[in-house]
Amino acid sequence: MATAAALAAATGPGAAQVPPMKTFENPQFRYAVTFPEGCRLDEGPGTTDAVCAADLDPERSAVANSASALVLEVAAEAVSDTAGLSASELAQRYGEPAFKAELPETVCGEADKGRVKIDNVKQVLEEARVVYTADVVCAEVKFLQIGVRRASVRYLIGPDVRYRLFARAPSDVYESRKATIEAFFASFRVLPAGSRNP
Repeated sequence: MATAAALAAATGPGAAQVPPMKTFENPQFRYAVTFPEGCRLDEGPGTTDAVCAADLDPERSAVANSASALVLEVAAEAVSDTAGLSASELAQRYGEPAFKAELPETVCGEADKGRVKIDNVKQVLEEARVVYTADVVCAEVKFLQIGVRRASVRYLIGPDVRYRLFARAPSDVYESRKATIEAFFASFRVLPAGSRNP
């Protein structure tokens, strides 16, 4: 399974150990992903956030502020006007400028795009979808006592569902939990079409 290989790769020499993970499945949007067991899950329409204390302690995670915690998010939305389109056609419909324009608000909660740094933007065309990845740095918010946060983002644009994954945390927490973040991204998989609820 891809998850086991990812966990093994993420725990190589010098890497922090990946904590125990639990699988979360969403039959409506046909995906599965793993989150650390010590995190609290916040669910909304099409969105699931794992909010985690830096040490992944369940009691601290239960009361952690998502603005300054490690947050692993998966969001999905159905798209109905792109059925049958190829990956290149999907990329024309939803291009790199649209992807970058969404990141300040969706990842950092920041309306001022100038306060968000976006690096390493990549687009990959797969057989039936286009995948965008980027690294994001969210500026500190002094009056809320929120420091600089880092994030990794992955969008998967398919012909019927668009998935958004990101991992965001204060810079020091991000570095210390890098293996956990990599395991989260590697665990994501789209379930077969028959998995969708009627």
